[in-house]
Amino acid sequence: MMEEWVVDETEESEDQEQDVFSYQINSYPADITLKGYLDKWDEGQIEIPEFQRSYVWDQVKASKLIESFLLGLPVPGVFLYKDRKSNKLAVIDGQQRILSAIRFFKNEFDEKIFRLKNVLPKWEGKTYTDLEDSDRFQLNDTVLRATVVQQLDPEDDSSIYHIFERLNTGGINLNPMEIRKCVYFGELFALLEELNGDENWRKMIFKPKMDKRLRDVELVLRCLSLHESWKEYDKPMKGYLNGFMAKIKKMDTNKRDAKLNELREIFTNTCEIIANQLPEKPFHLRGRINYAAMDSIFNAVAELGDNGNLVTGYQLLVTDPDFLETATINTSDGKTLYLRFQRTLDIFAG
Repeated sequence: MMEEWVVDETEESEDQEQDVFSYQINSYPADITLKGYLDKWDEGQIEIPEFQRSYVWDQVKASKLIESFLLGLPVPGVFLYKDRKSNKLAVIDGQQRILSAIRFFKNEFDEKIFRLKNVLPKWEGKTYTDLEDSDRFQLNDTVLRATVVQQLDPEDDSSIYHIFERLNTGGINLNPMEIRKCVYFGELFALLEELNGDENWRKMIFKPKMDKRLRDVELVLRCLSLHESWKEYDKPMKGYLNGFMAKIKKMDTNKRDAKLNELREIFTNTCEIIANQLPEKPFHLRGRINYAAMDSIFNAVAELGDNGNLVTGYQLLVTDPDFLETATINTSDGKTLYLRFQRTLDIFAG
């Protein structure tokens, strides 16, 4: 049976309604030659983002692409994201095409020599260096058009997130956390992945295996970010979580390190208290994990620690009509979230 992760469909739909593409971005075409991609790759200017899948084309498919370039056939363009500070180019869409050309130039395909396969007889079995001068020059000068997108405001990462969300076409639709791994990758993301492996946390969410799509990592982010500033929360949840990651990423090194250590301590201590004092599967309502119950219970325990009346409070909470309403209807609405968090705190405080 497929694991169930989405519990509150109203929350997901609210986030979608808020996703209006009105961000400060700029895009322009760039006619980059195949040799130009090789040069940029060798210089470290082109990067494959963390979220991208690995190179998956086989030698025949890569050979067919090279043959198309040699024949002068049209090949779909690629999308690159340009970082305004470093001028590096991250591949949003087109990894397989770009890397196939680079591999051919370098005469390598995995651990083998890249020889063209299943192509026209004149090129069959040839490497780049085996090609006639005219064919090599043709390949060098072939343009693979790129659409380059960049954020106009270097201090605002919100548009970058939506660019990746809308333009990634790498075979699967990336979920919000997979996109965050690319846009906000750094020390905070590494910490979230570390905390996701906490033994108490795995027991609490009742999922022994880590989710390959990072949905459990997003729950860690949700717990910590809402604990940090739930009184300032504003929907949509997706944008709120993005903002939290962007804020941490922009901190100077010393301040960020201190904040990460603080978050680690809060998370591990809270998970330990919940595991020791609350019932098994404490976030599960009606048989499934409920994200709204999770974020409010986590916050209350993090704020109260051992000083709260947790055992009795929990039993009262999961039968409280006011709490149950705010944990099941419009859960990402600002007013609803505030009432849910406050109600949980009041009950746990006794």
